[in-house]
Amino acid sequence: MSEQPGAALQIHGALHDWYAVLHVSGEFSRDARLGSRLRDAMAALPIPDPPYLVLDLAGVASWDSWTIGAILSSAKRVMTGGGALVVAAAPADLLAHCRQTRLDRPLRFCETVESAEEQLRSGT
Repeated sequence: MSEQPGAALQIHGALHDWYAVLHVSGEFSRDARLGSRLRDAMAALPIPDPPYLVLDLAGVASWDSWTIGAILSSAKRVMTGGGALVVAAAPADLLAHCRQTRLDRPLRFCETVESAEEQLRSGT
């Protein structure tokens, strides 16, 4: 798991024409409220219906099992609403963990926010 302690978690949302991006940076770990924090950040954006969301993890310094739970609960919330979620720029060790545990099957991953937006647009 990524280890660069000391970077406070920050979540910033950006609304685009038909989708939203949540930019996550800092320590995305050691917090039982990660799922709530993502949910609150999603709720603060007037995300179109159905919801399409890119979760940008490019700035994530560390992650743990709470991270996985937060991502899964966010994906479930978006998919239950008829939308889709794509994880962009996940740290290499997080992506490897998701592949090893087969979480890359229910979740979609892309290298960049731009490629995630294209994946949402194409529906693949």
